[in-house]
Amino acid sequence: MKSLLWKIWFIFFMLLCLIAFGPLIFCKLILPKKLYRKVVYYCTIYWGRRVVLSTGSKVDVQGEQNLPPGNNICFISNHQGMFDIPLVLGFLPKPSGFIAKQELFKIPVLSWWMNEIPCVYIDRASARKAIASFAKTAEVIKSGHPMVIFPEGTRSQSDEMGPFHLGSFKLPAMAKATIVPLAIKNSWKAYEIDKRIHAVDLKLRILEPITEDDPLYKDKHALAEALHQRISAALQDM
Repeated sequence: MKSLLWKIWFIFFMLLCLIAFGPLIFCKLILPKKLYRKVVYYCTIYWGRRVVLSTGSKVDVQGEQNLPPGNNICFISNHQGMFDIPLVLGFLPKPSGFIAKQELFKIPVLSWWMNEIPCVYIDRASARKAIASFAKTAEVIKSGHPMVIFPEGTRSQSDEMGPFHLGSFKLPAMAKATIVPLAIKNSWKAYEIDKRIHAVDLKLRILEPITEDDPLYKDKHALAEALHQRISAALQDM
């Protein structure tokens, strides 16, 4: 019953988001770009927090001191479940977009908001198009908007992490961005565990950054291995 009620609530909530999109576009037309970006940021915080907290879940965020100054950042995160994105949007203390699979951009309302966040879609079936998506995402980062990427490529739906795809690490290099690892725990238990909504203790850890000066940065194999180990170790400690 709880899952059904949540799904009904979510449909109405998304309808409200549809109504709110009109005023958002009006703001885009009349407000300075910097102020408009703040409006979008506060909207996404509200959306992310409402989606997560509506399940009855609690959220624990630690490691804010590891966030570097400025916004030339590429967040590298594990990917457990569908609540990862609202968790990051609602509780990570930086306005961030995502590289997302192109299928999400076909969903009305959601895709409109994703474009404004902004998010960039990736066509994983084409290496050429994937590189073009990375180039576009790198420009977004350079413009002062952090982006999040999930190197596993899909939801693990468990506490075990999948392997990292090496191609993912082209993005921070293209943007010359500081890499900030994120560890997300228990999000899969909110839904993927049995396809029902559950109240869980969601945990988000912001780990120590890796800058361009670090020797790891220039070796994508060593970088992928080091990040996988650091995030995996954080999950075990959480």
